[in-house]
This record gives sequence, structure tokens and C-alpha cells, in this order.
Amino acid sequence: MHEVNNRLGALTNLIYLAKCATASESKAVEYLEIADDELRGLGEITSKSLGFIRVDNEARDIDLVELAESALHLHRVKISSKRINVQTRSDETVIAMIKRGEIFQVLTNLLLNAIDALPHSGSLHVRVILRQKEAIMTVADNGVGIPEAMRDTLFDSFKSSKVEGNGLGLWIVKEIIHNHRGRIQFRSSTLQGKSGTIFRVFLPIKELVA
Repeated sequence: MHEVNNRLGALTNLIYLAKCATASESKAVEYLEIADDELRGLGEITSKSLGFIRVDNEARDIDLVELAESALHLHRVKISSKRINVQTRSDETVIAMIKRGEIFQVLTNLLLNAIDALPHSGSLHVRVILRQKEAIMTVADNGVGIPEAMRDTLFDSFKSSKVEGNGLGLWIVKEIIHNHRGRIQFRSSTLQGKSGTIFRVFLPIKELVA
């Protein structure tokens, strides 16, 4: 996303320069040619990103442990920059019939919220286990916690405590889990010295709506 943002900034500047170069047609063409190169670069980035996420239209057997590791890897730069201590305690494999891209989105949203809530050198716990006929995915942090006033409407659309947030992340998470016939629970505290949030996602192993 940083790379996309950089290229978008370059495009804005190039278009501005091209509009200002009214006295020199050759200069305007030069700026537009560079802008064209930037657009091609954006196309390559988005193509690679879509290939990495591998959005699936059909449910299939997926190892949720491997999926959680992939989601953590996606946020490795932000985790490293905040020196976050990541702890993973999972079963060796947990296979569930899911739409990979959608559950990947659930994990990345929960992880990003946890990372944003964490202080420098905070702790992030990620766990995937199998209990009877359910897979349980846990994302926990010792961050600032969710304000009590927001907890009852946390999964409503357009509700966010982030300055730059649009309030759709957790609403989308809940919709995806509901479509997988699963459920999500959370606990949170803002008490000094005991603050943090735990999200648990429960998914059936084989059952999924078409």
C-alpha cells in the first residue's frame, strides 16, 4: 500500500505539471508518458496483490494455521517497526472448509486492529485450535482496549474509534463469519495495567453456505 500511495502521489504531480505545461507541448507529452509508466506499475502491483490473496468463489479445505501465518507475514513490516512481540500457539494443522480469501480478510482485519491498538513493544497472541467440530481462531493484544461506550455497537457499519477508519472493518468481518455459519466473540478492557482485547472466531469444520 505504501508503494501504491507513492505512485498515486507521483501521478498527481505529473498530471499537475502536464496541465501547467501549456507553452510546451513536448514537455506535457513527456510528463504524460511518465504518468503512463506509473499507471502500468500500479497495474502490476494490483495484479500481484490479487494473486497473493487468491480470492476463492468456492469453499474448499484450507489449513487455518497456515492461513494465520500468511496473515501475520502480510503485516510483518508494521509488526517489526513497532517491535511487537508475537506469540503463536496453534495446533499443527486445523482444516476447515472455507472461502480462503474471505477468512484471510477476517484475519488481516483483526490483526491490523490489534497492531494499531498496541503500544511499542506490545504483545500480540495468535492461536488456531480445533475443538470438537469447531475451529477456533484467537487474536489477542495488550493494547489500549475498546472504549466501553463502543462495545455494544462494535460490529455495526460506520462505527470506528480510529481517526482514519471508515468503520466497515469489523462489520465486514461479522458478515463473512455469519456467511460461514460461524460466530465471533470478544472481550476488552481499558483498565490501566490490564488493558487489551481478545477476539475469538468460531468456524464449523465442514459446514458452509453455498
